[in-house]
Amino acid sequence: MELSDKQKDTLFKVFIFGIIEFICFIIFITISGLSGNFTWTVEQLTSTPLGMFLQILNLIIVVDGIIMFLYILAFVVMLITG
Repeated sequence: MELSDKQKDTLFKVFIFGIIEFICFIIFITISGLSGNFTWTVEQLTSTPLGMFLQILNLIIVVDGIIMFLYILAFVVMLITG
């Protein structure tokens, strides 16, 4: 099956956003592991600089996941429509 240029570009973008998602997740796990706390409370997330950084990292992960989902959806639509 031969992919068009748009389909190849979409797959490349999914790959790039997937790498970003993976790196952010690894950073989150590393920071949580080094601090010895994998269950963060609201107080810890809002009162410490590390918690604020983890909240920003979680926001990046969520937004990146939504963008990745939309690119995958666009790729599937392109496959269906030809």
